[in-house]
Amino acid sequence: MLEYFSFLDSDRDGYVTIEEMIANIKPLQDYCLATPTKMDRLAAALTVFWGEVGLKPGRKVNKRMFLRGLNKLGRKELERESRGRPTLHSAVAHALFDIIDENNNNKLTEREIGNWMAASGLDPTDAKRMMEEADKKKKGYISREELIESEFCSFFHPEKCMIQLGIRVV
Repeated sequence: MLEYFSFLDSDRDGYVTIEEMIANIKPLQDYCLATPTKMDRLAAALTVFWGEVGLKPGRKVNKRMFLRGLNKLGRKELERESRGRPTLHSAVAHALFDIIDENNNNKLTEREIGNWMAASGLDPTDAKRMMEEADKKKKGYISREELIESEFCSFFHPEKCMIQLGIRVV
């Protein structure tokens, strides 16, 4: 998470803001051909999600505050999940899925995943690996549920995801 903080701190001042978080999603509009409405939905979901960490409009959060807030968010999200309540993360994942799914067919292709990765500053050639990991039934696409499960697992249950991928957890 320290690396993630550094990635988010786009102006390298040692703080992150909700404004930086929202600015980080702007490339999705071009790479994924997202409409302004879809972008607004994602920005709203991110504002609520990251607000739980302490990122409020006009407020700067340092690494220590960020990690504490993230820990608090994680506990709340796991509690929501265990009680069968919708998580804040799922709201973000639904909004993100809608952006990545350029043709609105509720199926993410390797190309669409690659566009999302490129927009996020990741290597789009890793889209094939992500497809293999998330497409559990080997259908050739990632469903909404698979993306949400994969993203939630990697964010809040990294040890569980490592076991699912066959990586030994020590």
